[in-house]
Parts: sequence; structure tokens; C-alpha cells
Amino acid sequence: MRIFKWTKEQTVIVLCLVFQIGLSQNRTLVVVDKTTGFPIDNAAIFSIEENEGTFTNSEGKAAIVLKNGAFKISKLGFDDVILEKGWETQSDTIFMIAQAVQLDEIVIKSFNLNKAIQYVLDNYARFYVHTPFEKECSFKETVSVDNQLKRLILSKINWWDKTYEFQKRSKIKLRLGAIDYNKNIPLDIFTDVPRVNENNSGYINPGSLISAIYLNSCLSNFVKFNKDVIGVVEESPSDQIIVSFESDWETTKEVSKRVRGKVIFDKKSKAVLEFRNTVEYQNNLTKGIVKESKKESITENKTASWRLTFHKIENDVLALKSFEASAEALITYDNKMHPVVFENSIYVFKETAVDKVNNDGLINLSKPIYQSLPVATIASTNTILLNKIESDFINGK
Repeated sequence: MRIFKWTKEQTVIVLCLVFQIGLSQNRTLVVVDKTTGFPIDNAAIFSIEENEGTFTNSEGKAAIVLKNGAFKISKLGFDDVILEKGWETQSDTIFMIAQAVQLDEIVIKSFNLNKAIQYVLDNYARFYVHTPFEKECSFKETVSVDNQLKRLILSKINWWDKTYEFQKRSKIKLRLGAIDYNKNIPLDIFTDVPRVNENNSGYINPGSLISAIYLNSCLSNFVKFNKDVIGVVEESPSDQIIVSFESDWETTKEVSKRVRGKVIFDKKSKAVLEFRNTVEYQNNLTKGIVKESKKESITENKTASWRLTFHKIENDVLALKSFEASAEALITYDNKMHPVVFENSIYVFKETAVDKVNNDGLINLSKPIYQSLPVATIASTNTILLNKIESDFINGK
């Protein structure tokens, strides 16, 4: 048997080689609109062979792990971009071309939106994943007060259910994975009341969040509470029908509200590819007295928004690609007004058919999701890149 001994110089060379190979396995891409030069957010970048990937952030940036084979970049409203094998030697900037649009003269005036949505609900099991699944996701939560970040959470979450259809007795299970980032500081609104100010409170109700990630729940509520909404068809790509809507203001017990948004239908099947809905409020006030200071606190809810996007998987059924929800409010305390924005997002990186899972590590959905997370960061292998503002917040800048 021959024994090899490494010299110091040889060790350095090998370590450098390993380090360089490690670096070569990761790549940061920037996806931009070729016409406008603007970054494209929420573009999906997936390995074609393995059908898993990531999404671009608000700056159009995404970090990917290089693997053998091609990558597909997709975003509704743009032509798909295929990065063939060997593309690694090309530029890190990827240009996407907006799809050509047209206006169908038959539906130029108005669109029966509720009828179209009801058709989707009636055929829901045919259009969307209706078998047990497990989605590997990234969950992101941010809270801003006075235009300053106060909370940023980025965590891996596994989501299991028997079907992508929300029911009263849904068996949804959310399992916590690695924590990429978890920073949570006082909101600095009730600064003279430490019990309240240091509680890091404020969140989107998990119950409403869970039901909102299921399209059938969103569509059912839309039809139920917006019977008179008329849709208007916009210029659309040849394979889509883009319908915008805006209701009149309605007032109940001095609180006024209206809805506005957009629905993108697949022109051939009539399934929903993207659903955006925003509820705007006027005079939606909640008043109270803070016990310690005896001062009045007024919370005015301004908007609540959500957006769901889908993509086709095997057998042309649609699966959730991403979910985004936000709520804007104005909190008045001690003669100061504080604009507050809560945001939650879920990005699906991979979906697998799984009949059942155990109950280990499940998130308690009866309390705010951020309270289920450990204080310390478990891992920093984030798949969704932070933008500059978020990075500065994490780094204390």
C-alpha cells in the first residue's frame, strides 16, 4: 500500500480548488424587462429536469444552485425564457420580452366576471391539484411602521394537504423548516408603555391567511360579497383573458368599502391563472384606551390585498406558484399617526405527491406564525434573496 503525504503547497491548491468549485455551484441572476429595463419581480426560475427552483425579488434578483440541464424562467405576461445547458458562461442579466397583446372585439365592453368565476368553482377539481401533496415553500413576513422595517422573517415551510381545496375540516399541515432570517424589533408606536411597545405585536390573522391561500375560498367569498361587480377586459396575450374590476363604494354602519383588482383567465380552459383583489376601506376605525397611559389609540384599517399565481404541472392541472397578502393601517396614538404595513408571502419551490405526513414540527396556527419561530437563525441558506432595504435592516444599517 502506497501512502501519499501532502505538502503545504498542495493542500492550499486543493482547498482553493474546492472553494472555487463551491462558488461555481451558485449564481445570482437579474431578470429585467427587455423593453423598459425595469426589474421583473416574482419571476419563477425552475430547473426543467427537477421541476424545482426559486423566484426573483423586488429587484429582479434570484440566487440559483447550478445543476445539469436547462432552466426555465416564466412570468405571466412575458414569453418564457429557456436557459439551455451551457448557459452558465453567459451574462447574469436575463431579458424577458413582454407578450404581444390584443383586444377581443367580442368582449370589448364588459365581462360577466361572477359567471366566469362560478364556472371555475364548478370545475375546480378538474382545473387544480386535487390529490394529496406536499409543497416545499419559503414563507416571508415583514412589518413596517413609518416606512421603516420592524420585522423580517424568512423561513422554509412544508405545506401538506389532501387536496388544494379549502374546506371547513381541511387537514392542512404546515411544518417549520430552516430559518433564513428572523429579526423582530419593537414597533415604536406605544413608546411610553413598555408592555405594549416591547411586545412586538401586530400580525395578519393566521386563520384568515390560511383560508386565503386556497383559491376556491377566495373565489367563493368574492362571488358571495361582490354580486354586482362588472369586469372590463384589458388588452391580453392571445392565450389569456385579463379582466380588471372595481366596485362602487358601499357603506354599512358608517364603514365604507370597495373592491378592485384583476383576474387572468386561461383563454382555452377558462381556469384562473392569477387572482388579485384589494379591499379599500373608509372610516373603518377601532378605538380603545391604553390601560397604563390612559391615552386613546385609534386603528384605521385602510386596505387588505392578496394575490395568487398558478402554473401548469403534470397533466395540465394548475398548482399554486406564489401567494402574497398585505394589510395597511393607520395607528394614531399620543397625537401621532403611524402608517403600518403587514405583508406575508408564500413561494412554492417544489411540489410532490405525498399521501400523508406525520405531525412532527407542526406550526401552531392558533397563534401568530412569528411566535412559532425560534429567536436564533437556524440557517442562512435563503432561496429568496433580500432586497437592499431588507438586507440593511438585517445588518442594522
